[in-house]
Amino acid sequence: MQALAKRAAAQAELQAQTPERELERIAELRQQARHDEADKALAEFRKRHPDFRIPEEMRARVERR
Repeated sequence: MQALAKRAAAQAELQAQTPERELERIAELRQQARHDEADKALAEFRKRHPDFRIPEEMRARVERR
């Protein structure tokens, strides 16, 4: 039950972030070579913000190379 509460809190925190902050977090995951986590986070980002245009410089930081 506690794990479920933690997950719900994490989801609420993520939804409260601006799209730019979410992208920064994904870029940080990439920098730490946590590519699977970054891939999942980027996919979720795109579901939540389908019309958000990721700037070219940021796209280079968040997409897998």
